[in-house]
Amino acid sequence: MAKATARKPTPVEKKLVGVADVVIAAAGRSRDPALSIPVRSLANINFNEKRGIIEMGRRRQERTFFNVGMAKKFMQTVLVADALAELQRANLTTSLREIYYRTKHTMKDSHENTFDNQNESDPLIEDLEVTLAALREELHVRAVEGRQAGEGEAQEPAAENRPEADRRGQDRRDPRPRERPRRSAEFDRRYPRGDGRRGAGVARCPDRRRGKQRAAGSACAGERDEESGQKEAQAGQT
Repeated sequence: MAKATARKPTPVEKKLVGVADVVIAAAGRSRDPALSIPVRSLANINFNEKRGIIEMGRRRQERTFFNVGMAKKFMQTVLVADALAELQRANLTTSLREIYYRTKHTMKDSHENTFDNQNESDPLIEDLEVTLAALREELHVRAVEGRQAGEGEAQEPAAENRPEADRRGQDRRDPRPRERPRRSAEFDRRYPRGDGRRGAGVARCPDRRRGKQRAAGSACAGERDEESGQKEAQAGQT
């Protein structure tokens, strides 16, 4: 029987696990866990004339856990890094939307969600890209929907399993062609098709007593014909 070979972690997976190692090492020394994130702004970019490209500068920002203003974002960063590490272990590729669904949940004994919308999780993936010096494709994440050849595919949650707020933006129109309702015999008797002109065969004369329309040839239509005849006679006399 052949022995199962031990799987070797990829370089990107090692970097992602290193994010958790920073937290564990700081906790072991009773220190405040901190992540050093490059500043992604126009003020922190430089043009490399020798290489002819724009490069990220050296300015960095400390994201700490014991800072009240950074605690949630620190937690979110570690949570996204863990989800990306799971993709590396399973050799799966998924979308930015799927990462949001994988990491979104309500924290225990609270009413606080880890993420309220996808606009919070997408920038954290970009932070990890520049922090780990890894391309998005190396993190097994794509920005658009669709399968990439040669890689596994993570299933996105079905629409009925998504939160109601995330389903509101979906198109509610049924893509299937709708069958046009058929005219009944009673409808054809009361409103004949006529000669193809719009409204042909139906006199738009409201009934004075009931407010309904009468078909052509009714008393109302006869009154109109008589009135039109009188007008033509008067015009001929003048």
